[in-house]
Amino acid sequence: MKHFYGFISNGQTAALVSTHGSIEWLPLPQFDSDAVVSRMLDDEVGGYFALRPETSFRADQSYVPGTNVLETRLQTPSGNATITDYLVIGRAELRRLVRSDVPLIVECRPRFRYGQSLAAHEELADGAIYRDPQDTAAVLLFLRGSHPGPIDRERWLLPPGEYELVLRYTPDLEKEREQLLELDDDPEQTLRDAVHYWRSAPLPSIPGPLGAAFERSVLTMRGLTSRASGAVLAAPSTSLPEQLGGTRNWDYRFVWVRDASYAAEAFQLVGDMSAARRLIDFLLGAVQMTGKPFLSPFMRIDGTFSLGERELRWLSGHRGSRPVRVGNAASAQLQLDVEGDLLWAIWRYVRESNDVDFVREKWWAIERLVTWSTENWQRPDASLWEFRGTPQRYTHSLVLCWVAIQTGVHLGRLVGREDVARRWAEAAHDVAADVHALCYDPDLGRYTQGVGLPNVDAALLCLPLYGFASPDDPRWQRTLAAIERDLVEDGLVYRYRADEMGTARHPFTLGSTWLARTYLRSGELPRAAATLERLVASATPLLLWGEHVDPQEGEQRGNFPQLFPHAGFAAAVAELRRGAALPRLRDLDPPQVPAP
Repeated sequence: MKHFYGFISNGQTAALVSTHGSIEWLPLPQFDSDAVVSRMLDDEVGGYFALRPETSFRADQSYVPGTNVLETRLQTPSGNATITDYLVIGRAELRRLVRSDVPLIVECRPRFRYGQSLAAHEELADGAIYRDPQDTAAVLLFLRGSHPGPIDRERWLLPPGEYELVLRYTPDLEKEREQLLELDDDPEQTLRDAVHYWRSAPLPSIPGPLGAAFERSVLTMRGLTSRASGAVLAAPSTSLPEQLGGTRNWDYRFVWVRDASYAAEAFQLVGDMSAARRLIDFLLGAVQMTGKPFLSPFMRIDGTFSLGERELRWLSGHRGSRPVRVGNAASAQLQLDVEGDLLWAIWRYVRESNDVDFVREKWWAIERLVTWSTENWQRPDASLWEFRGTPQRYTHSLVLCWVAIQTGVHLGRLVGREDVARRWAEAAHDVAADVHALCYDPDLGRYTQGVGLPNVDAALLCLPLYGFASPDDPRWQRTLAAIERDLVEDGLVYRYRADEMGTARHPFTLGSTWLARTYLRSGELPRAAATLERLVASATPLLLWGEHVDPQEGEQRGNFPQLFPHAGFAAAVAELRRGAALPRLRDLDPPQVPAP
């Protein structure tokens, strides 16, 4: 596997670091802010923060164990250098600790508004100030350790030695100037504090070949989590393409209800009930009492909704893949599955925690989510794939409406609301009957992607995960056989073969975790483990995944790192640990509808 990027975070923002020691992506002050470093989207104008020897070198990377602190090692014929990169907990501040046997060139070239504005430059005795010429914001660079003056306004030459480079953001330089220029802390202690932060939440130990990827997946999920709200981003990047040179380039720096609900389930399965509860609380806090419970399928990290998207036409895109987009037009889509995604996470949380008081406290939102699903499940939608063509009726969307209503039945009975539970049970029966009548093809003997859509898609793998289809039902077994035949290549899963934008070029990483969890429901533990091991083989050397993987080029595609595969992998490995004792989730069996 070729390398892609290293990922570092502090729960406020995130940076992507190339294998050769260059910061290529850094929004400030938070995840969804404008990037002051965005070279991954344009080599010329994007801005970067690089450290490199004067001569040719090789590089490799690894994480400080149990953390999102990244080490990059540079090897030259005459000596080596180590760069330790991390974001300071509680500040919009990047730090780079450097130990080098050879001279290093430092290049710091921030650009504001995704490279649209060149920075105004002010030299300091030990660094520089880069001002936004159209605003009060600035970033400050400090070089701690003896060094000569700059080579030019954005480059320095560091002799061999030990250094700390600090990139600090301020929204108002003039108001904060005096305190910003003070660096009176101990660099080694600041690093120890960051390491302690990431190691403070314990991780279950997973033996065998899946253990390292499991740990990295949980740490990546935590790195995508807002310290302030508990919300979890779908990805920390925008416009990394699903296909090089293509137009499937989206902004994923949002909290998708669906993706976050998957993360909440995964947090529960790995034993982090606190993270699961905070995330569910955040999502329920966005529920509206009029109209659709969620104004959009996703929201900003602060819980407000984002509408529409725009193109940054001055950027050439990642390796020429245009357009570069900020915002996401899927905000206007109807996606019927998100209420069921969240209610499923709530049901799993209540089962794991036995926190019935939580259901009573949140009943206003739970009732709103279920009621909306009972009234709207017959509508066509864009599906979880966010198709941009004409809405249709998709099997996965219908099944998740059933999940929403059926979980409502169980939660209602749990708190003594038999009145609504009986009414919802009738609606759940109607939804299940429609799935069997309209999304099951008796000639093919299997479920289909949707009404009048005879192909299969990877989302059908969710049917046994929610208990809608029994693993030993012949209808499901024939569906699984069709998925394995049509969508699985070399052990990796495509989400579907084509849509209105053309052919799906690369496997969808989350799909492999769905497939593995499906095998677990059938008791096929060796096949589940083999599927997960194949997915691990497709990851970067740092055990990170994008939304897709290109097996031919050995590279990740789509926004990176992506929450979907990391949450799915953590959940699948946690379930694999339970082995034969894995619950079949039969308490949510659908009404018994006879097979045609």
